[in-house]
Amino acid sequence: YPGAAQAARYIETVLRGMGLDKVAVQEYDVSIPMEKSGRLRCTGDGTELPLHGLWPNLVKTSTLPEGGLRGQLIDAGRGELLELEGKAVQGSIALLDFNSGDRWLSCAYLGAAAVLFVEPDSTVYLEGEKKFLSMPLNLPRFWVSKAQGEMLRQRLSQGPVEVQLDYRMDWERQPAWNIMAMIPGADPLLRDDVVVLESYYDAMSVVPALTPGAEQACSITALLELA
Repeated sequence: YPGAAQAARYIETVLRGMGLDKVAVQEYDVSIPMEKSGRLRCTGDGTELPLHGLWPNLVKTSTLPEGGLRGQLIDAGRGELLELEGKAVQGSIALLDFNSGDRWLSCAYLGAAAVLFVEPDSTVYLEGEKKFLSMPLNLPRFWVSKAQGEMLRQRLSQGPVEVQLDYRMDWERQPAWNIMAMIPGADPLLRDDVVVLESYYDAMSVVPALTPGAEQACSITALLELA
């Protein structure tokens, strides 16, 4: 995503600005799930919201067929079975709290066509981990902001809501970069030995298009400070 190239350019610029010897950039390819487009449209009044896909299940992205997916929205709360009791889950699009562990699978077992996760006030790494599967389950999963989720729940409290989802995410080979710089040694006996100090600056998220990288940035920040 664009932030990766911006970060690489920044790191190279900082290292060159220090006057270090032999600053070099090594390019290589990585396979990345790239979000192309996504929207949710309320069929009743045409209200449109942006839609972001979650990380693929193994290799299966949340890409929808041409023409998208249309269905009734249901409020699945935290995904507890008691919250789903009496609701027509089969073929529905389930609106679910992100902080619901792996209970989104209950919606899958009951035949939901897709899941919309609502942004929480805060979350933890384990919640993100529970949104991945190591099998290519074909259940499209998406992320909407807290404000958008509240708006959809408000509409649901007033009556049935039908939505149209359109989304595409493709696996692509994208460039990534190693940035290297040399600091010559001063000791006459050891100056030809090599000590490697390494950190990463790439970041990932359960929502690939929304990857702040705040925690991951601590690594490269420490390395630049050390340099």
